[in-house]
Amino acid sequence: MADIQKQILSGLKDSKFASGKNSSLNLYQDEPIRPSPAQTAAFTPRKYRGMRNIAYGMRFTPEAEIFYAQGKFMEDFEDDFVYRGEFSKYFSTYQSMNDAQLRGYFSWRSQVRRGLVEKTLLSFAFVYIYELLNQIGVNSPDEGYHRLKDFWLTYRDMDAKINGYVKLWLQDYVVYNNLDKSLLNDCSRAHADSGILSLFNYKSHSAQEVFVQLNSLSSYNLQKSKFFKHYPDDVENVVYRVFSTLSDNFRQSRRGFGPKLFGRICITPYHMFQSAVFYHRATRKKFSYEINDLYRYRYQNGRWSCERLFCYGSKNTQIGELLRAIDFLMRRKYNFKSRLTAGKLPELFQDIIKQEIDGHMAGKRLAAAAAIEVDVSRLQDIRKAALNIQNRLTVEETEAMNGPAAAQADREDPAGLNDLQYQFLHCLLYGGEYDDLLRARGLLPSVLIDAINENLLAVFDDTVIIYENDRPAVLADYEDALKKMVTQ
Repeated sequence: MADIQKQILSGLKDSKFASGKNSSLNLYQDEPIRPSPAQTAAFTPRKYRGMRNIAYGMRFTPEAEIFYAQGKFMEDFEDDFVYRGEFSKYFSTYQSMNDAQLRGYFSWRSQVRRGLVEKTLLSFAFVYIYELLNQIGVNSPDEGYHRLKDFWLTYRDMDAKINGYVKLWLQDYVVYNNLDKSLLNDCSRAHADSGILSLFNYKSHSAQEVFVQLNSLSSYNLQKSKFFKHYPDDVENVVYRVFSTLSDNFRQSRRGFGPKLFGRICITPYHMFQSAVFYHRATRKKFSYEINDLYRYRYQNGRWSCERLFCYGSKNTQIGELLRAIDFLMRRKYNFKSRLTAGKLPELFQDIIKQEIDGHMAGKRLAAAAAIEVDVSRLQDIRKAALNIQNRLTVEETEAMNGPAAAQADREDPAGLNDLQYQFLHCLLYGGEYDDLLRARGLLPSVLIDAINENLLAVFDDTVIIYENDRPAVLADYEDALKKMVTQ
């Protein structure tokens, strides 16, 4: 039979019906059948089937562990497929995608790894982030951190929905993998803690630095105050003095006003990589990661906890009230044209603020007096004027010795007060008039008060005379002791 077929074919080739001008018979040879576009789209590489089989063999395993196993299996896989469909799912994984969606994801991932990051379906972006969190496709935890951060910085401008999640997960990634804490410098919570720590150690910082840190935590922005713009140095120094006085109480106890300023240290359970698909494969019994003195993580008995300073809100109303009260009382003391309504700060703290404002102003006057430059060309005139004043004082003192106040010559004065200072204190303590006393000698009250405070500093270790309602007054705490020195 085979021979017959060969003869027939041979005869056909030789006949007039063979291929040629007069031939009506065409002979065809085998050719491959090309698949249609629909058939091409339906074709799925065998790698995907292998990935599906992993999930089938782990069907009683937690979802995150299946995701990790499949991700490592597909770690180096690449695809080239155009997907124009939809895919949206919370906690998206490979298992939640059909074949076309899988091909669309891995094709997009292939481009990302080549440096071409384009906007895609949000669930695709999260699957890629989950891969990096689980160190799929990276050689080390450090490389994973930088890959994740670079993707976040690029993709957040395309879709801001990833922003809040990745910021938190980056911090968790550093802690979980025990990476260098310098990677947390951009962490907002750690940054706020560093400011609070500088306030705890305020003595090693300038008045300006303390002011800036307090103002950054405050609900009241004192830097924008009209009064601050006129007297920035004065405000910074008063804020520093007030905070210094209050800080002694803060250090002695965590109760009272201190926790209201900075919050309390709390230990709470913590869920690493919350809202992410993450397989906890690290094997450790006990672990601690300290970001700073106020912020640390602990792992023990299979559970994570976080110890940190717990603050209410991003801006502190207690610090805001403190700075507002300083602004209000300084405006009133300086007779500033623009007034401010009083805040809600307790009277105790208002009294401290008033005291520190007075102390600051007294210090300014002393500094100004010490900084006076003498004109050498006028020294002769100054000597003559001083001699005249000395002669006048000698005459007046001689007259005073012959009057009722002669007993003052025998007084005991451990502070070394002269007669004029003694008489001025007598007026303040017992209600006498001192204006004529000063006018006769051509002296300003501030100069005399500073001299008295300086003399009495050795006895009381504190300022004794302050200004109340623009008039000098003796602090009530020292009134009885001064009356023993300055008798009626």
